[in-house]
Amino acid sequence: MDSPTKVWFHARNPSNSEPGECAFPLEYVVAPFRGEPFAYATEGTPPNWALPPGTEPRYTLYRTKDTSEPILVLVGQGLHFTVLTPDHHVLAELRLPPPEQWWRPVREIVRPKQSLLRARGASISSIVKSVLCIPLILIEFICNLPNGEIVIDPPTRTVWKTTQGFWKRTALKQKIGSPEYRVYGKHLDHRIAYAQSVAGLWRVDRDDDT
Repeated sequence: MDSPTKVWFHARNPSNSEPGECAFPLEYVVAPFRGEPFAYATEGTPPNWALPPGTEPRYTLYRTKDTSEPILVLVGQGLHFTVLTPDHHVLAELRLPPPEQWWRPVREIVRPKQSLLRARGASISSIVKSVLCIPLILIEFICNLPNGEIVIDPPTRTVWKTTQGFWKRTALKQKIGSPEYRVYGKHLDHRIAYAQSVAGLWRVDRDDDT
């Protein structure tokens, strides 16, 4: 998964048959659209795995549908997630926005000895695109008003970019309102991107985390 390629993927709920095929309670499936292998996410940590002090278990991603090949482990401290390899090597820290930060919430990916990646909800380019489409939206509104079928498209992307240097390099894109991503492997390890997609589905007010 440490590859320079660009890959579209999405984190989804399991199909009806997949939970019965797994040796663990399957929570999510990270499914690339082509080329890369799937990853299977379950809550908690691998069997007999030592939890770092002061953290709480979140998810483990496996390469297969049994527990023989863990890819990474996610542990949490509030809204901060740490992405670890099975041998406890830190890949990244994922910083999620608080629930009350509703306008362009800030998300960050902190990697050891690498540039910070930062995203604000709705990229500037997607906001500009939405504004430019307002005349078309008004025409659609007028045409569909008798039918009661009105669709107004909001800004569509959140983009994680490097924060150092003049040129900001895109590392990860997400479709807003959907767990669909595109990872730019030259600037971000695919494993960290997969972890971000699963962390993005976690909610601070989950009953099993209180």
